[in-house]
Amino acid sequence: MSSLFGHFEDRRRRYWGRALLAVTSAGLLFAACGSPSSSTGSGKSSGSYSVGEVDDLTAGLTFLDVPWHQGLVAAIDGINARGGVKGHRIHLITLDSAGSATQGVTDFHQLVSVDHVSAVVGVGDSIVDAALLPLATAAHVPIVAVAPPSSEVFPVSRDMFEYSPSTSAEAESELSYLHSIAGSSGTGRVAVFGYDTPQGHGLATAVASDAAKYGFTVAGDFLVAPTATDYSTDAAEIAQGHVTAIATGVAGPSVVTLMKDLKAVGMPTSTPITAFAGVNVPAAPWSSFAIVADYRTTGSQPGVVNYRHDVAAAGYDPSSPTVVEGYAGGMLLSQALGQCGFPCPATSLETALTKVKTDLSGLAFGPVVWSPKFHEGPTVFSMLTYTAQGQPATYAAPVTVYPASSY
Repeated sequence: MSSLFGHFEDRRRRYWGRALLAVTSAGLLFAACGSPSSSTGSGKSSGSYSVGEVDDLTAGLTFLDVPWHQGLVAAIDGINARGGVKGHRIHLITLDSAGSATQGVTDFHQLVSVDHVSAVVGVGDSIVDAALLPLATAAHVPIVAVAPPSSEVFPVSRDMFEYSPSTSAEAESELSYLHSIAGSSGTGRVAVFGYDTPQGHGLATAVASDAAKYGFTVAGDFLVAPTATDYSTDAAEIAQGHVTAIATGVAGPSVVTLMKDLKAVGMPTSTPITAFAGVNVPAAPWSSFAIVADYRTTGSQPGVVNYRHDVAAAGYDPSSPTVVEGYAGGMLLSQALGQCGFPCPATSLETALTKVKTDLSGLAFGPVVWSPKFHEGPTVFSMLTYTAQGQPATYAAPVTVYPASSY
């Protein structure tokens, strides 16, 4: 444990009020291992850009936020190893929200008022997102978030930059893929399975809005508590509802639990199940499973090569679509910092972010362009399919959900 803590201390990270954590081979179980590092001191490092991160590193969303954090760390370490952004290093200050909106607010004030960061990144918990959004708007500090609340649920803010697709984009890409594999019938009954959260309700609304366009009728919405671990009742209702496809908006472990419960009630594993961007499913017991993929982890594109090198050098898993999302956020931020110049106050970075238009040297399937309406990023997605053993297999043909002309 002590060597792991030293590894993070060398990376000059701070964890205020939380123990640093070790990740097991499954990436889901964590243990405390030491006291917070104080090697960085307070405030902005001399000659460095300061960036804050707020993520859930110890509570209910660690299976999402920890891999996102790992990708972000790998990106920034790789950038710094290659000389930084025009000669200036990026100094990442990571704080743990523990899934609490109250703690997230405290973290935000620490980063903005004490550390004077140019931006806050990460923020993968929609409950914490909702609490931070008005603070970011008031302070004019951009939040570069991997998975903020859907703009269909919360007010649009010029300070929230979403580099994953919005809920409506995820829903449309899932429906488009399900339609493409529906065969000659071209129609079916789709069930929506999500968390009983603002983002889960947003997914249900978006699927209902777009289902008919892709030949589907909605068989029902099944929204569960994020802490639930037994979906047997929902699985039975889905199986009895003549469902031909399932669009989900839940995280990896929840998807696996749903699959097991569906198998237990006799649902064929050939029934297509799709999931939202960034889901990490190390063992999916299902023969027809795919996730929305806005970034790729295979190929010879320069961005992919750098990604695999940087993530492996950091000791993380480059095959995880969740890690690649965190990495993409770090790379997008570095490009904006380069356009901003040094130093880069938050208000200047906000302007620089709106000018970013890039495919991250082939890491993204299409250009990441911030929509003035939604402030969402990717315009082109693929679907990452899995083997029956739950291993990432191939990318389906890319789908353009929001044409570039709409930006």
